[in-house]
Amino acid sequence: MKLIFLSENSVVKDGLKGEHGTSVYFEKGDVKMVFDCGYFGAAGENADKLGIDLSKVNVVAFSHNHVDHAGGFVFMKDKFTSGVQILLHKGFHIRKYWDHRFDPKTDPTAADNLEMVGPAMPLEWFFPNGKFGMRIVADDLYKISEDVYLVGNFPVQRGIEAVFPASRMETPSGDYVVDEFPDEQVCVIKVKEGLVILSGCAHNGIMNIIETVKKHFPGEKIHAVFGGTHLVPYNPQRVAETVKYFNESGINYAGVCHCTGPAIADFADKVTCYVKTGAGLTLEFED
Repeated sequence: MKLIFLSENSVVKDGLKGEHGTSVYFEKGDVKMVFDCGYFGAAGENADKLGIDLSKVNVVAFSHNHVDHAGGFVFMKDKFTSGVQILLHKGFHIRKYWDHRFDPKTDPTAADNLEMVGPAMPLEWFFPNGKFGMRIVADDLYKISEDVYLVGNFPVQRGIEAVFPASRMETPSGDYVVDEFPDEQVCVIKVKEGLVILSGCAHNGIMNIIETVKKHFPGEKIHAVFGGTHLVPYNPQRVAETVKYFNESGINYAGVCHCTGPAIADFADKVTCYVKTGAGLTLEFED
């Protein structure tokens, strides 16, 4: 299995473009898949520079509806063919916001307003001229192939991994409540050494997500975790517990990135399996 980061906040290969968000391409058996599409056009531009033919992609899935993970599809759509399958988790249509009243008062973004952060586009946008096939996934575990799955419907966290209250979603009645991220899903890939988990932001809590994956794949080892862990704003207790969890988990690759925030320094310093991750990172795992 070959895995390539098309975009991320940082860059690990010269000549590529970084942007806030993530996009990952991988090949596993007959599956050629893009998980998330980044924010603007970096993922598509970097794919061209890396020699990846996106017209061969047969599956595109989104971790959730925030613009830094779904917005890039607007710039990449013409690179995909009509045969590509679009997989969204139920709740992708819900309007999402960031409440700037929770920003530190010294932060220049602090304001008395809500900023819309998703969805990047309405659901009907995926059907221009009938070009794309789209499926709303409602399953806890959705099988793409014998070795590739989507996992969603994570338990809503109320403890140390609870969603930061600045994240809001709009209810059908027009109220703004703390987002429970019903649309969040992760991609799980089976390789020889165990499971590779691709997360978007892990708004539902990275430890909660990993434990949920374990329940769906009893007895399977978690070999690698790549993507955001949303350890922001920085909470020393939460970061310490997460670092301890990774060190005791037996995970071999911890490619935490994107919205992990300042906690990346804790991983780099204290997690022995930490892998610096950015646009251009290329890894191969034995099938």
